[in-house]
Amino acid sequence: MNPTLCELLDKGGITTCFLSDEFGNPLDPFSTESLICEEVKEGKGRKNVPVTLPDGQEVQLQKVIIRKSGFIVVKVSDGLNTCLSEPISFCKIENVLLCAPEGTEILCKVSDFQCFACINCQGGFYNSLEVFLDICQDIQVSTDVTVELTSDFCEPRDIIDVSCKRNVSIPPQCDLGFGSQSSAEDLPIVRKVEGNSIKDNTYFEENICINTKKVYDWIVQQTNIEIRKNSDDAPFVCDICRIDQFVPSNIICEDEITGSVVCDSTPVVGASVFFTSSNDIVTFSPNPAITEPDGTFFTTVTVPEGTDLSEVTITTTTNANGQTVSDTMPTMVSCPEEECSIVLFGSSAIECSGVVSGNITCGNEPIQGVEVTFTAAPDIINFDPNPATTGADGNFFSGVIVPDGTPPTEVEIIASTNVDGELLSDTIITEVSCDQDCELTIDVPNEITCEGDITGTIFCDDLPVEDAEITFSIFPAIGTFTPNPALSAGDGTFTTNLIIPVNTPPTSVMITATTTINGSTVTTMAGTTVDCPGEECPCKFRIGVEGNAAPAEVVITENGSSDTLNGTINITAVECFTASPMCNPAVDNFNVTFSSNGTTINFIQGRRIEIECEGNSFARVRGTAMAQGNLLSGIFEVEITLAIDNMNIGTWSVFATNFEGETFSTTFLAEVNPMTFIGDCDDTTVN
Repeated sequence: MNPTLCELLDKGGITTCFLSDEFGNPLDPFSTESLICEEVKEGKGRKNVPVTLPDGQEVQLQKVIIRKSGFIVVKVSDGLNTCLSEPISFCKIENVLLCAPEGTEILCKVSDFQCFACINCQGGFYNSLEVFLDICQDIQVSTDVTVELTSDFCEPRDIIDVSCKRNVSIPPQCDLGFGSQSSAEDLPIVRKVEGNSIKDNTYFEENICINTKKVYDWIVQQTNIEIRKNSDDAPFVCDICRIDQFVPSNIICEDEITGSVVCDSTPVVGASVFFTSSNDIVTFSPNPAITEPDGTFFTTVTVPEGTDLSEVTITTTTNANGQTVSDTMPTMVSCPEEECSIVLFGSSAIECSGVVSGNITCGNEPIQGVEVTFTAAPDIINFDPNPATTGADGNFFSGVIVPDGTPPTEVEIIASTNVDGELLSDTIITEVSCDQDCELTIDVPNEITCEGDITGTIFCDDLPVEDAEITFSIFPAIGTFTPNPALSAGDGTFTTNLIIPVNTPPTSVMITATTTINGSTVTTMAGTTVDCPGEECPCKFRIGVEGNAAPAEVVITENGSSDTLNGTINITAVECFTASPMCNPAVDNFNVTFSSNGTTINFIQGRRIEIECEGNSFARVRGTAMAQGNLLSGIFEVEITLAIDNMNIGTWSVFATNFEGETFSTTFLAEVNPMTFIGDCDDTTVN
């Protein structure tokens, strides 16, 4: 008997249930490895059953016995207190009629899974439990077969060596029309020749064999399972022990995992926390970690040098009050071979003016204050500035100026620097050209602290242009220009003042000036570094998606066109956070990882420009990050916001854009990681 369970129900506790393993860990019901759905084979094989079709034809089907089994956990929670049942096993046997001759296999896939539970209390005491499962699954009968296909090549090709053997396995019973015992080497090659030689062919075909699946039958079956247990057979545990961990969504070379162990909301001190990973890529130190008086623990994850981007699942496990509890989260890990590296980005074509950008890191740390020098081959373009200096985020920008009259020319651009005596360089190739009558120039200080004047000139056909409107923009979006637009004077000169907000860390930026003369747009660009000292940490937060994964719909914009992707996203951000009543300005990192059917988009090494908190339920960070993956690349301005409701559900949003106008945007709902904290610098948290 457990009166705590019924008290929780009386106080508004909500009852839910979920599929689990035998230890009570939640499982994805749509994974083929979660719910056991298999054929029960009798000693004499499947039994033939005659069936009369509506048209009167009699056919032979086979009776197939299907068993579904697994475990269910019932949960009662009011958001603060929780009771969990011990895993409850279930099993159901069903007969289905299918076209399933000997040699075929039965495949089951769950297409819908619903679980409902009802707890019966009498006199304030837990009496019995009822669980109702509604499962819809696709049942398919298939077998491996080898089929013959005719492939053709519609482009001219060289002479083919017909003696080349194809590695195709053909069972003796496969009759392809060349004899039932044909092998891959026996298959003829058929050519149709047009011209005087095979090399001149415009059409070529040959017969090949491939292995594939043949589907004999397929049905959709709904199964209803009812489970009834008395209180002794389905006990609940309300003094719940749990372990939570906060794992960065992207780990480069080295990072820290933090977490906590609590039992019934009380921190557990002195518990040994063990760390394992899905493979042996990473190591942990210490392992095990010992929980502090507030129940927290930490360990350092190290990724070996030379590790390419890989997905790793990290599991933490401990024993508290006799309960073995664990938490598992995925993350992306990598560690470049070079201790320090430089990457350079630029568009494939630059007309009159453009921009090159890049980033310098040593391990996982961006390098600030490094001068990057640019050269070009052939030496027909100019850079502004040259050299450029990296900001606190390790980024650098430089404008590319192409002289008027330059025909389309392929140019190699090299960015080079020296970091602690190590020479680093990276190269891109672009096509440059320029054919315009007007020339726009700007003079930007090498560094702007809080505010600075930007001057320039506008000339057309070597004559100054008066009253031209010059519009200014900055990437990332930091500060305001006054005036904007500016008007050119009679001598073609103009000026504007750039004001940088207080609390801006040293940041590399690109300033763009644009005007329109006689219907033609003229643009020029220049890079610089801006900053304005102030309060480095107006607040602090540590935010993350529960389970490090949530479904999300993402809109990608490239080259003026948009595409929508559905996949899985993870977001983590740690800004100024420390568990003590203070802020630590050195804590500055946010990451976003997204995957969709083989497409990956990651924003890594995120560094803040500004952060914002409201109470303990809203956090925002805006900064720069490196896009990594097989769709987007380069330096992006990224803004992440999170608003948390009273049920611990977060409304997450991400908007990222680069200098060329490519964008990544999404808004989704997902539960927040239990280690999430948002507060003022004088706040402290006990997890």
